Amino acid sequence: MTIRCIRVVTILGFLLMYPVWNLIVQAAAPGVAVPAGTKLNTLKYSDISGTAVELKAAEQVAFLFVYGMQNLESNCVSTFFGGPGRPCSLDELVKGVRGKSGTIGLNTDPAQDSNYKYRLEVIGQDCVITALPQRAGLGGFAYVGSPGGMHGNFYYNPNGADMTQGKLLGEMGYSGKGFTR
Repeated sequence: MTIRCIRVVTILGFLLMYPVWNLIVQAAAPGVAVPAGTKLNTLKYSDISGTAVELKAAEQVAFLFVYGMQNLESNCVSTFFGGPGRPCSLDELVKGVRGKSGTIGLNTDPAQDSNYKYRLEVIGQDCVITALPQRAGLGGFAYVGSPGGMHGNFYYNPNGADMTQGKLLGEMGYSGKGFTR
């Protein structure tokens, strides 16, 4: 073969492999890591068995975002905790909301997490916060309730984004700052 033929074959090989390589790189995308100094408590289902929930690293990040957003919403609706006395939008939590006690908000934009798509919907004084996986093998999370009155529930579906299959979590939490300021 001539040098020209070798170049053409090499270029064609790269062009044919690019879509496959791109998928491999996207699948291996790390997303966002659990912040240093943050440790999740053991999560458990609320059923009679109280089965412990084992989360993958990407799922731990998603849980921390949903749990943190729920706590921040609780601060937003409470003037006692320095909030504006109303629910805050996700954009506000990313930018930070000035309160009496300082800034209420996230220290990391959830849009940086390539593994999940996050959504915060406010309905009156209630909200729905979701973390839906963007690839197979990850579970989905949701919070539904009133963050101001601490009346709400957290759900986890280990099999993906279909939250109609979500199971109620009973025990949860974390130590450290998580993704909050």
